[in-house]
This record gives sequence, C-alpha cells and structure tokens, in this order.
Amino acid sequence: MINVGHAALRQSFGLEVALIVPDGNERLQAPASETGKRPIDLDVAQWAFDHETEAGHATDTLSSSHYRNVLLKAPVRLRGVLAIRPKNPHWLHIPEQRSYIETFASSIAIALERVHFVQVVQSMLVNVESERLRNSLLAALSHDLRTPLTGLVGLTEALANASSETNDSQRRLAQEVRASAQRMQTMVDNLLDMARLQSGEIRLRKDWQSIEEIVGGAIRSLQWSLTDRAVTVQLPADLPLVELDAVLIERVFANLLENAAKYTPVSTPIVIEASTKPGWITVQISDRGPGLPASAARDPSILFEKFTRGSVESAKSGVGLGLSICKAIIEAHGGTMRAAQILGGGAMFMFDLPATSVVLCDDVAASANVT
Repeated sequence: MINVGHAALRQSFGLEVALIVPDGNERLQAPASETGKRPIDLDVAQWAFDHETEAGHATDTLSSSHYRNVLLKAPVRLRGVLAIRPKNPHWLHIPEQRSYIETFASSIAIALERVHFVQVVQSMLVNVESERLRNSLLAALSHDLRTPLTGLVGLTEALANASSETNDSQRRLAQEVRASAQRMQTMVDNLLDMARLQSGEIRLRKDWQSIEEIVGGAIRSLQWSLTDRAVTVQLPADLPLVELDAVLIERVFANLLENAAKYTPVSTPIVIEASTKPGWITVQISDRGPGLPASAARDPSILFEKFTRGSVESAKSGVGLGLSICKAIIEAHGGTMRAAQILGGGAMFMFDLPATSVVLCDDVAASANVT
C-alpha cells in the first residue's frame, strides 16, 4: 500500500515523498532511504503525528524543514504522516495544490485503515477457530481419560483398604498411587468443566444451600490432599442460605483449598471465612504460605487466565485451569472473584455471591416445624 501511494504521488506531482507509518508503540518508522533524497527529519514528523498538526515546510511550525508533513487522517484514527519535498519551494503555497495533496493523503489513510482492519478480522477469525479447536480437543481428551481414571482410582482405593495381608509398605504405595490418580482425575475434571463452561453446556441447578455444608463437602473430598493440614472454618452463626448450584460451588472451594495445600508448607494453616453485607456474601480462603507469585504481584487477575500458572516451570502438578474455572463458576452465579497478597506473608482468594433474597436457617427450620 505504501509503494502504491508513492507511485501515485510521484506520477501525479513529481515530488519527493515518503509515507511514514507508526509501529506498535506509536513511534514513526524511518522509511527506506533512496539515493538523491534529503534525509527526512523524523523528529519533525513525529511532532506532527503526536500533535495532529501539519509541520515543516510552508507551515507555521518548524518551517525550516525541507519536507512538509501532511497528516494521514482516517475515519477512526491517525494512520501516519506523508512527508513531501516539492521541487519548487513555493509550490505548496498554492491552495489548489495543497487541496490535491490532502485528497491523496486522505485516500491513502483510508486504504491503510482498511488493510489494518482486514488484518484484525483475520486475527480474530484465527483466534476463534483456535479456541474452538482447543475446546473440542479438551472435551474429547477429558471424556476419553475420565473412564479409565475412575477405574484406576477405585482399584487404588481397594488396594489401600486391603486386608491385613498387605504390609505397610505396600499399603503406603497404594495410597500414593491413589493420591496421584485423584490428582489426575481432578485435572481431567477441570479440563472437561472448562470445555463445558465455554461451550455453554453447563446449566446452573440452583437451590437454597448452606455454605457450611458445601465447605464440609469440599474438605471431605480432599481428605487425602489435606492430610496433616490445619484447616480452620470461621463462618458466622447467622450466615443465611444462598441460592446456588451446590456441586459447582463445592468445586470452587475444592479447587481453592487444593491450590492452597499445593503451594504452602504443611505447617501453615488454611482459613475459610465468610461475611455478609447488604445483598452479598463474601467468602475468603487465605493461607500463610509464600504468597502470590512474582508474576502476579502487580496484577493478580492474570492468575485467573486459562492455562496460567504461577511458575512456568514448576514441580507441582496442574494445567493452570483451577482458578480460571473458579472465576467462571462464580461469574456464572452473578458474582466476582479476586486475589490479594496478605501483609506479612500469604495469599487470599475472595469471591462474592449475590444474596438479594436470602433465607435464614432459623426461618427455614421454623417453617418446616409449622408444616
């Protein structure tokens, strides 16, 4: 497009011209130099681009420059600068000639903008197709792995609970195999859940639930991962029931607890707290480990991106989907989720659930007795 613009201007006006376009940082790129041309003053062109005002020859700004810098104005934004050096210095003082140049500059700017948006559309189509293919692969992979993994977990549980004929070393080995199989099953479940969430296959099955019972179910499901861990649950006695999907919210608690257990020392506690405010219930899961990774210190929201892990190379198992799934589930309930660093060491993950029409546990019990 730049070459076509050069050719058209030279054929029509016989001028020395250069189309200067910006890079991704809004800095104009120096055009390829040609023999016999005076070098273009990029500083003058950059000033004209930054201030959206013509500068250089035959203007009121930096008029000592050999080139006049005409703006390439497109409908959406400024696309660059057209630097012109006339053979006759007085040529650009003629209003008709300036009008012709501005018409050419406008046409070139519109053409450049069209090329830009074609590239944007192509990039979006590639991203959409890549995402669709990745979700299809995730769903197929997780479906194919779920059945053998379920059988493997069942067999290892049978071995771990075998009779006294199994010695201690064999029982410990079976327990380790079971723990590994359960971790693999969790990863496969996360892959399948993310594929379902993005495809819209998951429908919320809301009912009035107790947060305390959901927390208890999540802890029981992680009894082998939380061995020797001190998990403290501090829930207010008057915490109301909340209308939510118990299975999915239990998955949120399980992922956050497993994440805390995975990245903190065994000797440190994990605390689950909840509080209420008008229309909302806030849940916090905190630990006293090393805190958020350095990559997320400034912007903790990157932890909730798909396939993102705190450390690129880590000995900890996982595919970087747990937190992304948690955030997707909470947002599907109309809530929000965030992470924060704890002063003195540790990390905290918080989520808010809407509770606009809550029912107190005592009220439910009273109504049940009356019935």
